[in-house]
Amino acid sequence: MPDFADETSTELERKAAALKWIALLETITYVILFYFWIISPSASGKAITGFFHGLIWMAFVAMTLMITPDIGWSWGFAAAGVLTGPIGGLLVWHRIRSGGVPYKGKNN
Repeated sequence: MPDFADETSTELERKAAALKWIALLETITYVILFYFWIISPSASGKAITGFFHGLIWMAFVAMTLMITPDIGWSWGFAAAGVLTGPIGGLLVWHRIRSGGVPYKGKNN
């Protein structure tokens, strides 16, 4: 059931959509950080990218842990998503993209 009169999505769908993009952004910033760390070392590139990656990673962790019980994921999947870095970000992104949000009827 929608939470607002003109809104067709539920709160869980909106949370999942936000997490999907944060998960993808987490992976992208990790790859950019890896570039400045290993491929073309740059202290300023690492500092700037690392700062933003850290903020995005903390948001990713918080959002993943908060949505896990509501979306029906196991805590093992949540831990794998958080602890495996960019692979985990892609796992979360793909699971939301392909599986979506489970429908909860009026009584659930």
